[in-house]
Amino acid sequence: MEKVGFFGGCFNPVTKAHLDLIRQVIKQENLNKVYFVPMGDLYPKKDLICLEHRIEMLKLAFEEDDKMDILAISNQNEKMHAIDTFQKIDEMFPQVQRVFIMGSDNFEKIKKWKNAEELMKNYQYIILNRNQGKTKEISSTKVRQNVKLEQTIEELVPKKVREYIEQKNLYK
Repeated sequence: MEKVGFFGGCFNPVTKAHLDLIRQVIKQENLNKVYFVPMGDLYPKKDLICLEHRIEMLKLAFEEDDKMDILAISNQNEKMHAIDTFQKIDEMFPQVQRVFIMGSDNFEKIKKWKNAEELMKNYQYIILNRNQGKTKEISSTKVRQNVKLEQTIEELVPKKVREYIEQKNLYK
């Protein structure tokens, strides 16, 4: 049976840290594939740019890596909770072993989420420690701050993502 990971997040923007961590998880957990599942536009997060741009940056970030893909479940006008997303994934991928990947910061909050007990009981998780090696220096927040301050983001995001941010004048 295939083992597939689902990595939810804002990816505002996707960073080299996201990609490095997921490549490690794919190897360590022997995953056939990982789907990045971006939050919709109604997700309550400061400075969140539209889903369309975030999806485009994800495509650019791993267009040459067939072990990573995008699963855009949320849309611009729909607020979804984790349980709704997980249930949709269950329906879409019934024939695979599903694991949900999330950062330790989010996993700590899961007890406060809608249907928390069901989320804890019925789903398998891989928890990422944000402070692993060089990845702790890289965050989407740092990318946005650097862009606003007109500082380099070259070490923080893949080249094609950086070019897209510059071309579309994002995060200014």
